[in-house]
Amino acid sequence: MPYRWLCSCVPALLLTLASCSTSSDESPPGSPAPARPNVLWIVCEDISPLLAAFGDSTIQTPHLSRLAARGVRFPNTFSVAGVCAPSRFAIATGVYPISGGGHHMRTQYSVDRLRELGLPGEYGAPVDTSVKMMSQVLREHGYFCTNNAKTDYQFEAPKTAWDEQGWQAHWRHRPAGQPFFSVFNLEITHESQIWQTNRGNLRFREGFETDTFPIDDYRGVLTGEDRPEIKLPEDLHVSLPPYLADTEITRRDARRVYDNIRIMDQQVGFLLDQLERDGLTDSTIIFFYSDHGGPLPRQKRLLYDSGLRVPMIVAWPDDRGAGTVDSSLFSFVDFAPSVMRMVGISPPDYLQGQANFGPEKAPERRYVFAASDRLDEHYDRIRAARDHRFKYLRNYYPERGYYLPLPYREQMPAMQELLRLRDEGRLTDAQAQWFRKSKPAEELFDTRNDPHELVNLAGQSGYADKLAELRTATDDWLARVGDRGEVPEVEMVQHFWNGTAEMPVTGRPQLRRDSLGRFILESKTPGAQIAYRILPVDQDREGWRVYTGPFPFNTDGGDTLRAVAQRIGYRESGMSEGW
Repeated sequence: MPYRWLCSCVPALLLTLASCSTSSDESPPGSPAPARPNVLWIVCEDISPLLAAFGDSTIQTPHLSRLAARGVRFPNTFSVAGVCAPSRFAIATGVYPISGGGHHMRTQYSVDRLRELGLPGEYGAPVDTSVKMMSQVLREHGYFCTNNAKTDYQFEAPKTAWDEQGWQAHWRHRPAGQPFFSVFNLEITHESQIWQTNRGNLRFREGFETDTFPIDDYRGVLTGEDRPEIKLPEDLHVSLPPYLADTEITRRDARRVYDNIRIMDQQVGFLLDQLERDGLTDSTIIFFYSDHGGPLPRQKRLLYDSGLRVPMIVAWPDDRGAGTVDSSLFSFVDFAPSVMRMVGISPPDYLQGQANFGPEKAPERRYVFAASDRLDEHYDRIRAARDHRFKYLRNYYPERGYYLPLPYREQMPAMQELLRLRDEGRLTDAQAQWFRKSKPAEELFDTRNDPHELVNLAGQSGYADKLAELRTATDDWLARVGDRGEVPEVEMVQHFWNGTAEMPVTGRPQLRRDSLGRFILESKTPGAQIAYRILPVDQDREGWRVYTGPFPFNTDGGDTLRAVAQRIGYRESGMSEGW
């Protein structure tokens, strides 16, 4: 039977994970082998656990099933938000969005909308001065780091973040023998692909990472007859959740969701085959996961499991735990410390998650947490805590309804169906619940018996202890990490920018020598990360070097040193050049 949409727990046994062993990267003869494993992240968008490997038999995803057969499935993996930019902020930094100022959707790209809200235009979330992007930390420890291609971090990534960033970034471009951390973002399952198809979302194809590949093929939007037909049977039974309108239009959108997953699975297979052809499968830790939950109405953007819960598969080089399930709770803030432990890096103190893998893995989580704040132009504030069974929601504005009229989402036919039936007064109780004019201050759901989170138990005496437990857990979490959602966004940005109307500019790097004659680069801006290049040596290097400390530089050999600095959330400095 098809899996009940986006909700049911997969029966699981607890797998105790040992520390990750390392094996050598297969490199050309004579090249040194890396001392640590490679790491490959395959990240899709906007899906819940709608995969055969997680119990949903609606369609087959053979490549992800192949990965699951040699890896471990984590059915209790949760985003920290139900929408992409705050989620990606947490992944990139290892810090909760509400703690680092990345909680509003979104801080970049929508300049006119932000100005309409009284903000001075786009802004970056300036995290504490100790915070670095996770990829920079790996670069500082010898990893070649690539991102293909989505960023959306709530700030401009500094040049220290990646060796390569863009549509052709690939582990294949690393120096021989260097371990890599490579991220590939698969966009075909994004919400927008229900009503349109971006040409770029249909990648990958053979040779996409080469200089000669016609990259312009990634541009444009396919509509009408050019759009790929759904290749699932028209009579395929798709089980709709009760909060969606049960109409053929909605079912067509649901079939498109599954068909996009079918295409995404092919892209996963393409990347796995590339890894295999390069002889790297036995030296690479592979992650597959989605950036948050499903794309349909009352899924994405909300803090129900339908918006937060994602499939995750991790495959180790030695196939440990092959084909098993680990039911422990995993939060997106755990990615950074977990990967660092897996490759032998001691996680920095600023990280707010825990290492769930590696030789010093933390005790199993009791709770995961999430937050929702401004979505496009609409403000709300909700905080969530969840254990293995119960979900707690704290609504700071109970006088406001759940449903927010977002023009972007209303392009989706399934959303239009709900609005049509609402206006005609024909919604069922489950469908109408989202459109309530107000909401309780607190909600408690039993996700095992009520997987769609429709029955609020907060007022029932038999659940008073559980309500108090999760309320306290939420209080403790907010006290520990801080909550910038307490402050209006305009005031928050003014504080970020020291009361000015312009995004601060990072101080330009300055150069001096130490007692050994080595060169030191410094910026007067606390928390600034410095990137540099030495020309002509780095002429063909796409990325910039990460400055980590004093280095020798031949001032008499005609070389040129270029350096820039950027604090996360600030504008990049001007370039320092010469010497």
